[in-house]
Amino acid sequence: MTTRVFWLCIGGLGPTTVGFAQDDLDVEPLFNWDIISLEQNNPRFNGSVLTGFHSVRSPGVTPYRGWKAGVGLLYTREEQIAEPTESLFTRNQLLVNPKLNYGFFRALEAGVGVTAGYASGRELVPLGSGMLEEQEEDNFDLSSVDLGLKWNFLDWRRYRLALSFDTRLAINRGDFGNLPGSLFNLELDGDVALTRRFSMVTNLQLITSDSALVDDQVVMDIAGAYSFTDQFRGMLFGTIQEDDEAGTILGFVGVAGQYVIEQHSFTIAFDLQLNDAKRGIRTEEQVDVELSYTFTF
Repeated sequence: MTTRVFWLCIGGLGPTTVGFAQDDLDVEPLFNWDIISLEQNNPRFNGSVLTGFHSVRSPGVTPYRGWKAGVGLLYTREEQIAEPTESLFTRNQLLVNPKLNYGFFRALEAGVGVTAGYASGRELVPLGSGMLEEQEEDNFDLSSVDLGLKWNFLDWRRYRLALSFDTRLAINRGDFGNLPGSLFNLELDGDVALTRRFSMVTNLQLITSDSALVDDQVVMDIAGAYSFTDQFRGMLFGTIQEDDEAGTILGFVGVAGQYVIEQHSFTIAFDLQLNDAKRGIRTEEQVDVELSYTFTF
């Protein structure tokens, strides 16, 4: 079971009060994130090609007959300890994921993409005596094909809800740095516009896999995004996740920002793991830096 909680609060509302007066029931957000953003690939959860901002998915969909093409880069650095020898080393991984998204009906969008990457670090190799030995590893490989479908079934005043399904179909599974198996994600997304500049978003996910290492995991996101202008918005978030493979609950915090100019959008995000994850080799610290570019047409 996985619980992932995002806590976003960027900037401040200053003298603005969040009220629900009759004249303020139909808030029109200053920043229309559904038109220009792709969700960034994140190996902790899923590689989605559906509309969102960093790892927080929006309930909105791509406009009817609209297209979004993008590419994401994710760099992950982990400080790890091999417990049999207590040696400290660094694991590095760079993922690249081109994506294509299409609004094929008025409340439905679909996406397709691929993920490839390079990883270097160490893994534990069993010896004939039953002992484990550290072994240096590096690998450049195609990791997965990513597919997604999202239905925006409620768009009422300031509230929106969507149901989505996406999957990462593992390729070269089990190779160093690659997925151990295919991931399948069913997700309920919602948001509420509190003001024209500030929105709160929530996600409830169920992730499963065809690998014995990942059972059913429940993920919950709580997020908030602030639009400083009609071209730039920011986000501060936190994550709590129960990791099946590590057998623990993990916490993450981070910040993200997005800039839009005409049909082009650029996103950058930074997040940090707060506690240990033990998967044979223990990860004491994890830092992710993510960049993405999207063209809308």
